[in-house]
Amino acid sequence: MAEVDDQEEEPVTSKADALALIEEAEAEAAEAEALAAAARARARAARLRREALALADAAEDYGDAAAAAADSADDEDETYYEEPADQDYAEYYDETPGDELHGTGAAEDDEAFEDEDAPPPTGWRRWVPSPAAAATVAAVVLVIGFAAASTYMVLQHRDATRQQRHEAEYVAGAKRGVVSMISLDFTKAKADVQRVIDTSTGPFRDDFQRRANDFIAVVEQSKAITEGTVNAAAVESVGDDSAVVLVAATSRVTNSPPGKEEPPKIWRLRVTVADEGGKYKMSKVEYVP
Repeated sequence: MAEVDDQEEEPVTSKADALALIEEAEAEAAEAEALAAAARARARAARLRREALALADAAEDYGDAAAAAADSADDEDETYYEEPADQDYAEYYDETPGDELHGTGAAEDDEAFEDEDAPPPTGWRRWVPSPAAAATVAAVVLVIGFAAASTYMVLQHRDATRQQRHEAEYVAGAKRGVVSMISLDFTKAKADVQRVIDTSTGPFRDDFQRRANDFIAVVEQSKAITEGTVNAAAVESVGDDSAVVLVAATSRVTNSPPGKEEPPKIWRLRVTVADEGGKYKMSKVEYVP
């Protein structure tokens, strides 16, 4: 009878032991999961700290040349990934008893954690321009520089063209005034003198107008017809509304008696030309030796 009781109690005892072992295993598994979670949290904090430091360094070096920045980024990437992400796990498994129990589950959790949360190798490089982006920026800078240089050249050419046109108008005014002054016909002396007055201004005009009658008398008495020609003219200086023009001209008498031709007279003059509302007139005439 005692043997029967022992046989009936043995399954009960074995079942209780099994339940106790299961509970103990579950407790150990829960403890392992908690320790693994703590290790993962420490690893994640370390990784975030490294990323923050890397981002700060990248922001400081962002203004460097693209090639140097790329090299620096590569060096920092190598340094970053040389550090094992599971360093804290290794310390935990070396120091924690029950390695045999925790090893498999924790390793699987570590692999899953790395797959889910680990950043891509070049994730933080968004702060550093890629070679293609650097080339694009360089091309844009070159285009802008070329456009600026072209604009500057166009403006310079336009200003030079305007200046040349302005100088040409001063030269034309000087030529016109000089030809009027040295081309005289005794048969129409008054008209020729008036033409000189019309092509002049300022002190020269006032002085010539005061002596116009005397000049007309001299021309009429000479019985001469002179024809003037400008051989060369060039601007010596330009002011805001006037210019000084050097003029070389000759005049010859066209009605000399046969055998009494006079040699051409050479004129070297420094003529000041004033701009009066777009009309360029002589304001001063000086003889140059």
